[in-house]
Amino acid sequence: MREHLVNLALKLQGCPYIWGGANPWTGFDCSGFVVWIYQVFGLLPSGDWTAQGLHDQLSRLTRDWPHPLEPGDLVFYGRDSEHITHVMLWLADGLVVGASGGGHECTTVDEARRRGASVKVKPLRYRSDHVALVHVAMPGE
Repeated sequence: MREHLVNLALKLQGCPYIWGGANPWTGFDCSGFVVWIYQVFGLLPSGDWTAQGLHDQLSRLTRDWPHPLEPGDLVFYGRDSEHITHVMLWLADGLVVGASGGGHECTTVDEARRRGASVKVKPLRYRSDHVALVHVAMPGE
């Protein structure tokens, strides 16, 4: 399942970052990207998920650490684990994929293009506020 999840995420590269976006037809924000992919694979119920909400819910369900990250696990950014502001999917080899570069002012495709805001692959530490890693157990694991 992890391989298929990552392949889908990579196919969405270039989709515009749109604040509040939750699908590939209109664009994604960071949590919308993760939620949409996880829902395609039946890993999350429907709902309005934020990066903080994903962290809070999924970190309760994780296995005991230490556990190596696996493709499709989640990487969170923010001030601390109580103030999560961004989420990306772990790929491997220090890389993550997700919707980024927009912010709350980025509400149109034109604005996303101007800002270069889209689904992208980036290094894990592309932001200095990396705060949490969450291993998500997949069915059959």
